[in-house]
Amino acid sequence: MALEKLHQAKSSTTPFHPVQLAIVGLGLISGLLYFFNFRLQSFFGEGQLVAKSNIHFYVLLFGVLSLLYLSGIYLIFKHRAIWGHSKSLLSTIVLFAVVFRALLVPANPAVLSKDLYRYIWDGRVQQNGINPYRHPPDAEELKKHRDDQVFPNINRKSYPTLYPAGAQLFFRLFHMIAGDSVSGYKGLMTVFDVLTLFLLLALLRVYGFAETRLLIYAWNPLVIFEIAYSGHLEGLTVFWIVLALFLNATNKQTPGIAALAVSSAIKLYPALLLPALLNRGQRIKGSLVFISTMVLLYLPFLGAGRKVLGFLPIYLQNPYESFNLGLKYVMMQLLPQINYSLWSIVFLLGLIAAGVFIFFKNKHPTQTIRYAFILMGLLMVLMPASLHPWYVIILIPFLCFYPAVAWLLFSCTVTLSYLKYVTPTGIMPASVLMLEYGLLFALLAGGFIVRWYTLKKRGIALTPGQKDAYFLANL
Repeated sequence: MALEKLHQAKSSTTPFHPVQLAIVGLGLISGLLYFFNFRLQSFFGEGQLVAKSNIHFYVLLFGVLSLLYLSGIYLIFKHRAIWGHSKSLLSTIVLFAVVFRALLVPANPAVLSKDLYRYIWDGRVQQNGINPYRHPPDAEELKKHRDDQVFPNINRKSYPTLYPAGAQLFFRLFHMIAGDSVSGYKGLMTVFDVLTLFLLLALLRVYGFAETRLLIYAWNPLVIFEIAYSGHLEGLTVFWIVLALFLNATNKQTPGIAALAVSSAIKLYPALLLPALLNRGQRIKGSLVFISTMVLLYLPFLGAGRKVLGFLPIYLQNPYESFNLGLKYVMMQLLPQINYSLWSIVFLLGLIAAGVFIFFKNKHPTQTIRYAFILMGLLMVLMPASLHPWYVIILIPFLCFYPAVAWLLFSCTVTLSYLKYVTPTGIMPASVLMLEYGLLFALLAGGFIVRWYTLKKRGIALTPGQKDAYFLANL
């Protein structure tokens, strides 16, 4: 213990240690890539594959950034005994994380996604006193609100908004602050993402984990590109999830449940985390707080009646909205007689069953993150509709506590799904699905079997509670 403290003291005072220099080097190279981003495409000749489209180039760029990111994770874990609590190394990680994000905020997000334009549109119509659930963007009633910058870039102009009430309230708030500015919206989303870094750091301290594990979220290219570049809602969603976990960990259960409800009212799927935050004696009160908060957030929009669900029912039922599904795709190939909508119901029921099981399980407060992690992992596997790359961001904060190799690699390979948009047929290549999900399932299964065999060989018997913990830790 004394030797470890001595090492930690040295790590805080030695300015040019090789580990720090390596992290700085990785940060500088990554920073240059984020700064130049798609402008680097001009260095490639016309005949080269990566020059064929922005998507091809992005996959290459993302791959390089992923290698740098994984190298950083390797370094902080290899030297965690000495550098796990280094203030100088932590400051370096946070500084680069903020710089990476700031470099992407001014860039045009339309290369990867145009979802941000719908956020701006929904905020605009609300600012004009219109319920965003009442009319789709191309409705005659909204004709006078169209322009030549935001409106042409909106997806699904003939359909009402997909986004829940919590998201709509933030769209209006953002429009009050930033107007129709794309960079303004992205900047505000990035502010929440940066706040998530500090909340996550506080949560690591509460549970006694090495603070440098923050790099797992802070430098993840998926988080950085999909929030700071594309401006996706996960910037808000994950902030409220981590806030809920932090409040729960510091014995503020009721505010924590309310924070989770806000997150769920922004993107819906965080509601699956509710059973992980509730324990005996809290279930009724916590459930009521959650439901009441959700209802309160929806009150301003209930005038739309049944339309308040927006595009969501169509999104869940329409197979043409399907994107990058893993297990559901496999099951549809094995049992083609079962239609897409029915599979959606089956997978939703599977997620609900997992939630109910954990809801009634007696959990120690320290197990909250562990159970939340398994629920988010199951969501990735049993996703009933689409799994766009940015959906995976919700899982990444948990990797700071349970850095499973399978999920770390999946956060890097999921971006390959963008290649669907540049195939001649518009169909996801089977090779992409195999690389994404084949690798994920193989590593999950292989890791579990190896660890189980190791425990058995050593003659270590697990109680039922320990078996749950073991399974969750190796998800």
